[in-house]
Amino acid sequence: MNWQICIRYPNGFEKAICTYRNREVALKWVDAIYSQGYPMHVAYVVRPVETVDAAAGDASMGCFQFA
Repeated sequence: MNWQICIRYPNGFEKAICTYRNREVALKWVDAIYSQGYPMHVAYVVRPVETVDAAAGDASMGCFQFA
């Protein structure tokens, strides 16, 4: 299963910023963000990816930046 790190804004809008194959890696990435201090008006959440996109076949997965 693939996991996305999303940034959640106060109005409820969420934007995916990274995709990982391993949930624990995604959670550690969020922990690293929060170790620098908690942002005032956003939250970072880890969600399972529901749809299979073109990047799902990539072995590395890593972090993808979305515009």
